Amino acid sequence: MGIFKEDLINFGNLIDTEVEVKLSPRDFSRVFENLEFEFSDRLMKIRGEKKVLFLKKRFELRLGQDEQKVYNVREFKTEDMGIYLKIMSKDGLEEVLKREGISREGEYLKMSVFEVLKRSKIYGDIPDAFKERLVLNRYKIGNGYLSIYITVTK
Repeated sequence: MGIFKEDLINFGNLIDTEVEVKLSPRDFSRVFENLEFEFSDRLMKIRGEKKVLFLKKRFELRLGQDEQKVYNVREFKTEDMGIYLKIMSKDGLEEVLKREGISREGEYLKMSVFEVLKRSKIYGDIPDAFKERLVLNRYKIGNGYLSIYITVTK
């Protein structure tokens, strides 16, 4: 299911209506370069390479879904939304934390999905007047995709 301009014109119908946006591993790899993403039922795997002395070693970081743990930031000149993922393994964690938009908060990896959404085809279909009113409610990791559920606020 996508967002259509005709739906957005009728703003009253979108208030408090949740829309699912499916993001692919390729969408994430475009934003977080040199990292590979794999999504399976409630599990995200991030793969890449890290330098060990003069060699390169492959890593795989495993992260679990915590569906309701999301964040939205709407401050002066700052706009972001993202998800929290439970850290299941620490292999490559330090390498992943070097990326902009990714940080650690306790046992969770905090990952921005705003740039991923902005580079998706669906975001281009949203009228500009509504883009600053999007709020992330929850997310779900499925087989081959990560779904974010967004609403339009008043």
